[in-house]
Amino acid sequence: MNLLKISCINQLPYLCPSKLVKMKYPCNLVTPTTCPDRSGDMKKISSVHLPKNRDRLWPFFIQMKKAGLIFLFLIFPFSFLSAQTSSVDIDKDKDQFVFGQIFADFKYNFNSEIKPVAAFRFNQGIIGYYHKISDKVSGKIMLDVTRTTNFNSITDTLGRPVSYNYFEGSKYTAYLKMAEIKWEVTDYFTFRFGQLLNTQYLTFQDKFWGFRYVDVTMQEKFRLGMPADFGAQVDLKLKDKLLYQFSVVNGEGPFRYQDGEGKFLFANNLQYYPIKGLTLKLYADYAPSPDTMLNSADKSVLSFFAGYQKPKYRLGAEYSRVNNYHFSEDKSVDAFSVFGSILLIEKLTLLFRWDHLNIDTSQKSEKIDYFIGGLQYEPVEKFTTSINYRYFSPDELGMVLVSFGLKF
Repeated sequence: MNLLKISCINQLPYLCPSKLVKMKYPCNLVTPTTCPDRSGDMKKISSVHLPKNRDRLWPFFIQMKKAGLIFLFLIFPFSFLSAQTSSVDIDKDKDQFVFGQIFADFKYNFNSEIKPVAAFRFNQGIIGYYHKISDKVSGKIMLDVTRTTNFNSITDTLGRPVSYNYFEGSKYTAYLKMAEIKWEVTDYFTFRFGQLLNTQYLTFQDKFWGFRYVDVTMQEKFRLGMPADFGAQVDLKLKDKLLYQFSVVNGEGPFRYQDGEGKFLFANNLQYYPIKGLTLKLYADYAPSPDTMLNSADKSVLSFFAGYQKPKYRLGAEYSRVNNYHFSEDKSVDAFSVFGSILLIEKLTLLFRWDHLNIDTSQKSEKIDYFIGGLQYEPVEKFTTSINYRYFSPDELGMVLVSFGLKF
């Protein structure tokens, strides 16, 4: 009997390497692929292919000229209004408050073969609630809205495609991103329980980068680790110099229960602050391979981060090594990212980033480069806009985006 094997796409607001999973559109236009559980094998998704870029990119100055016109058209009315409004903060009751985030953009790419050439996109919508019930105990719950699951291909055990039909539902589905109970036992010891954000990149690098509404950080974008998971965590803090965090989580990510095998992911995170403004970070995790996956191996991650920031500028760099990526034996990823920002004048900031990945298997090696460069304008505190140019090397694809971010 041939058993059905289903490969699916959990479409999230992240980007995965095009060369790992061949998709209908390049990664910067769609969200990445993952499988129903941590044993998913992304190599099985092969029913579609990337189009080749047969046109040369337009001269860079022409691209930026058109991008500038688009940006001015969209931004000018807001700039006029903001000139008459002073920057104000939104006060919140420190013991309980509702919070939210809305991230959206307008994208235009310079390859006519990529459809759509232009589009308005919704990237993230978060709503949450924080409540501090005592000096030591608090809770935070957060929902995110995104596209969750879309089946892309079904094959039998011989690899032959099988036709299927199903109703996908809404492409904007709310899911539980965070549900944390935090108990500050002492000034030096904290216990957390529930669905916790990932200490690999989300609790620190994301904030240090500071432009999530433009794009997520490198490790999140290329899916080098889950953004959140169900489990427990302890924090040990030594004054303002050292923070150590140890986590035990299911390893399945934020969308499903623990699998039947009951294997956990163990993570360690160490942050050191030698001087004011400088942060050094070391992260490592280990997850045993699923018993039900062929040619699988235990997965491990090791990453380093160093960042220095002042009121008018910041510069950060991180490196990550993933052994047996997605539990696939002999598949590894080496990746680094350099990023930063400079405050040019009041409310106007220059931002830049370069991501580089090497994806190695026993048969081949792939390289990916991803660049971001742009300007951010903040007319009112908690409302940011950006015009940014991006380049994705596997498809020689250049694009310009106008991004908007609102927090409340």
